[in-house]
Amino acid sequence: MIKVSSQRILSTSAAVNFQPLRFFKRFISLAVLFFFLTANVFTLLPPAAAYAFSVKEEREYGENMLAIIRREFKLLDELDISQYINNLGDSILALAGPQFFDYHFYVIDNKEFNAFATPSGLIFFHSGIINAMDTEGELVSVMAHECGHVMSRHIAERIEKSTAINASTLAMMLAGIALGGGALSQALVTGGMATGAAMSLEFTRQDEEEADRISFNLMDGQQRDPHEMLSMLNKMYKESKIKMGNIPQYLLTHPKPKLRMSYVEDLLHIKGEAQYRAFDQFAFRRLQKRVSSLTVEPQKLYGKYRKEVREATGEDVKMMATYGLALADMSTGNYEQAAEKLREVIRYYPDKPLLLTDLGIVYLQWGKVETALMYLEEARGKDPGSWYSAFYLANALQQSGQDDRAEDLYTQILGHNADYPGAYYQLAQIATKKGKEAQAHIYLGKNFYYEGNFPTSTFHLKKARELASGRDREEVQDLLDKIKKIEKEMR
Repeated sequence: MIKVSSQRILSTSAAVNFQPLRFFKRFISLAVLFFFLTANVFTLLPPAAAYAFSVKEEREYGENMLAIIRREFKLLDELDISQYINNLGDSILALAGPQFFDYHFYVIDNKEFNAFATPSGLIFFHSGIINAMDTEGELVSVMAHECGHVMSRHIAERIEKSTAINASTLAMMLAGIALGGGALSQALVTGGMATGAAMSLEFTRQDEEEADRISFNLMDGQQRDPHEMLSMLNKMYKESKIKMGNIPQYLLTHPKPKLRMSYVEDLLHIKGEAQYRAFDQFAFRRLQKRVSSLTVEPQKLYGKYRKEVREATGEDVKMMATYGLALADMSTGNYEQAAEKLREVIRYYPDKPLLLTDLGIVYLQWGKVETALMYLEEARGKDPGSWYSAFYLANALQQSGQDDRAEDLYTQILGHNADYPGAYYQLAQIATKKGKEAQAHIYLGKNFYYEGNFPTSTFHLKKARELASGRDREEVQDLLDKIKKIEKEMR
């Protein structure tokens, strides 16, 4: 990504020291977060019920939780990852009818085998669970559970039940769960269990069976093979056995997978023989390689993918491993080798424009802007709906001095991805170059807000408030008020 070149704006950013939270204080803030997201990967759609936790309250909590999650975790804010996973989620929701909430899906840089939903349709996948999957259908099976959990408003029910638990006890238990295992995690969980309150966090067997039945039907409605639910549940079962030594079974984020496997097998028996669609796995496999390239050390990836190339039993497997090697080359600055490997992959997948975008990014990072523009323009022309292609094309245009066209593309991207920080950062550079200091501070304030860096966001927003007027000033004040409210709740 292009860095802002203006010393006037960035020097003020550098003056803000973003001090990390102390270790224990981080647990407490995580506990505030997990108080609302203890809804875990695998629960879905109990019968509809009326809860005191209203839809309006759930929306407000969801918005606050997203801000807190951005502060406490590293989200993989790359537009190709975001667009793929949100499009896949939308395909599930299309079968579910009108919803209370607008759903959004995110990937977190965390090696743990986990996923969770928060109030108001915000659903998060750890990179660890994505890397453990074998097919897109397995990912859909987890998505269907999470979507159904939000549809049922079961999270609201859990929040109500959790109000009876002492806050400090819950803080210890949930901070331990958040860590995903290990001695410190176990100590925190054990300390929290001293009150005997832990069992109230577990979902019922009936909830689990309802969840699996709805997920089964959603997959069947997409003509996806529900056997992929079984394969995912088997992975959960194996993971639960691995973690039994650290965290009690009922506190794992995927409770009772063995029982659920039996129930899904019964559903398959009742369904009988059926024909299902064969889904193209390219986009899912590319997602896995991209997630790995952003979360795993390149040297580990080199070893893994070179072995896959050597042992590949099919050309698809070999080409995707070659793609992974190209991403590792790009991350280590071996641009010539990355470009050579990507061209090989493109020859095998000539109808996948995102690969042209990847190649364009290699040349952009290599400093060969004109060549980058050629590939990025071609990718954008073949797939105008790709915001990933649009963003890096805008980067290339910006580097070549075509600021107006770049600005237009960044604005289009934000029209569809209002919480994407990268576009705000680049618009700040353009605004600074044009002498629009107030607008530059607004963009930087939003960039740091969506990155979860509240102190630096506040600094730029206060600068913008001094310089702006009218609606811009009102917008700035609204965001400052929002930050103040969230920080107050986290104290």
